[in-house]
Amino acid sequence: MILLSKRTFLVLLLCFGMAGPLIRESKGVGYVAMRSFHGDENSAIHQVDNVLQRDAERLMEQLATRLESISDLQATVHVQADIPRVKVRPLTAEMFFLAPDRFRLRSARIALLPRQNPMELFEFLKRAKNYRTLAMGVEKVRNQPCLMINVLPLDGSNDWQLIRLWIHQETGQIYKAEMTRRNLGTVEAGYFYGPTSGAVPGPMKRHHDLPDSLLFEWDASMIKLPKALTADLHRSQSQFESGTVGPLGAPQGKARVAMGFRWTSVNNGAAARFFRAQKQD
Repeated sequence: MILLSKRTFLVLLLCFGMAGPLIRESKGVGYVAMRSFHGDENSAIHQVDNVLQRDAERLMEQLATRLESISDLQATVHVQADIPRVKVRPLTAEMFFLAPDRFRLRSARIALLPRQNPMELFEFLKRAKNYRTLAMGVEKVRNQPCLMINVLPLDGSNDWQLIRLWIHQETGQIYKAEMTRRNLGTVEAGYFYGPTSGAVPGPMKRHHDLPDSLLFEWDASMIKLPKALTADLHRSQSQFESGTVGPLGAPQGKARVAMGFRWTSVNNGAAARFFRAQKQD
């Protein structure tokens, strides 16, 4: 048993007696009010997060549904590359894509053509059950409001490791993508849309998500060039050493490839006919 002196007992009694009035008085500006304030603020933050998450899931669901309708594409593509130590002439080619993974660029010239299928991301995003989405916040891309979304593949053995998308909050179009893959590292892509985006000649309806152009950027060290370069590839050591900015303004150590599209056939069987003819040959 703890024995208290009369003096100590009186001090404790005085303190506990004042505690009630102090707490009541503190409701305006004191600790109780602060706890209440922080609690409300955190609740509001969680509510905002939940709204963003719902928006992200809605945008991704709508995007996957729209992309599901893309199965057969043909386009005239203008390709320009900006690669350190290498000068690549601009190239015009014919592009064919047949879902899910058949892709070909055809050109009359002998050239170093990009092998990367620009439709691969669309194909991955079609399969919503294979990934989880996580809202990361709102950012502006080219002065447009975009919801930043992390796309997390559920299959750990998948080549896709992480995808980050910036999706326009109103149109639902991809404005920017950052893709990390096992065999390619991290590639950034800008998606550009204009009044003719996704338009095709004739009465066929344009597709909302087909861009006018794409701009890819990645670490130049990931590029493996063949020892015997093609006729359209010319070394430009003096240009590299002088620090001259390349045609696409790629930062030091980075490579860029731009692809401009004129869509000539969307879901009209052009790619299927092309690949069928290739098989017969």
